[in-house]
Amino acid sequence: MNHNSKQGRAMSKIRRFAITATFAMVVGYSAIGAASASISMTIDRDMIDFRTMDPGETRELSDQGVYHNQITLSSTNNKTWYLKAHLLRPFTSGANSIPNQNFRWKVISIGSGRGTVYNNVNTENAFSNQPSLIYTSADSDNTGTEVVLQLRYILEVPKNQIAGNYDAVIRFTIIEIL
Repeated sequence: MNHNSKQGRAMSKIRRFAITATFAMVVGYSAIGAASASISMTIDRDMIDFRTMDPGETRELSDQGVYHNQITLSSTNNKTWYLKAHLLRPFTSGANSIPNQNFRWKVISIGSGRGTVYNNVNTENAFSNQPSLIYTSADSDNTGTEVVLQLRYILEVPKNQIAGNYDAVIRFTIIEIL
């Protein structure tokens, strides 16, 4: 019986996950023409690290106290702009992947922005492999005001997920119509 108990502990260690995601940023325009320096985006950290997780575990990151990271956006073009995000690569380890709907984001707060958060503040939204709306600017956001969005990330590892070192790449894009 003692042998089986040790074997059970060893199996749980083998089934653990190391899970990280990195960010990519794009400042985009929907019209043909030269890029303008009057639209910008910065992210205060370039990685999400869920560390080690067990099958069936759900974790919500808020390493900065209330939030995990913040995105600062601004534009002086007097045009509506949109912040979107998508997974360039979902959480994968070899041939195994964690379903996109298990990886979610939520906006915790909007600094001085007056625009609209998709699906409201403090609401979980699943990442997708297609660009999904996070924020739409208001008129007052389009005159150089810095908009600071603070985000949290949630990951739920499926109970039957194969163990491995999983990583993903997220792309945040700010786009405005010129």
